[in-house]
Amino acid sequence: MRTPLAALAVAAGAVALVSFLRGRAEINRHVDAYRAHWEERVDGGDSVLHYVALGDSAAQGVGASSVAHGYVALLARRIAERTGREVVVTNLSVSGATSADVVRDQLPLLRDLHFTPDLVTLDIGANDVVFPGHTPSTFEANLDVILEALPEGAFVADVPLHTVTRETGTFGYHRYTARDLFHPNDLGYEGWADTFWATIEASGVLTGLGAAASNR
Repeated sequence: MRTPLAALAVAAGAVALVSFLRGRAEINRHVDAYRAHWEERVDGGDSVLHYVALGDSAAQGVGASSVAHGYVALLARRIAERTGREVVVTNLSVSGATSADVVRDQLPLLRDLHFTPDLVTLDIGANDVVFPGHTPSTFEANLDVILEALPEGAFVADVPLHTVTRETGTFGYHRYTARDLFHPNDLGYEGWADTFWATIEASGVLTGLGAAASNR
């Protein structure tokens, strides 16, 4: 016979499981919807800034309440506001991608673009950690190839933005994750965008991309 406390624990566990499964289903819907969004690419003409994103589901924005709240979209808006120019995003990332997928699939797409990117970001490595068949050695080898192929001045996250994630603490971490307890949520992506943005600003690249510079 279960005690009231044991019954309560079982009920709480069941509620948590249902919430997690619903969260997973929601994330799966994000994968398809957000991929379709980024596949609708706009050329924009000669006057726009071209921002190219590579990576995995984080670059897609999976886990955010909408594509607009992923870090790539947040960065694009900040770049537009700072430079006074329209920003066109070409998002080559793929949900579930590993470093090997970037080498095999995304780098060739980057190389074949008909324009020269004004800014490039990359996040990769989370799936190397969780998917079988990948090791620190394979990740290191793939990353060497990736860094060699990326244009000079590209911005590359760690695995994935480990410092900003770790600093939230054990309990704080869950404030920044989506309902699948893996992907960032809106608040988490804002932190990712802030971290990228600090490095982008410090690099000075935005000065050369401003409206005044484009009219010279």
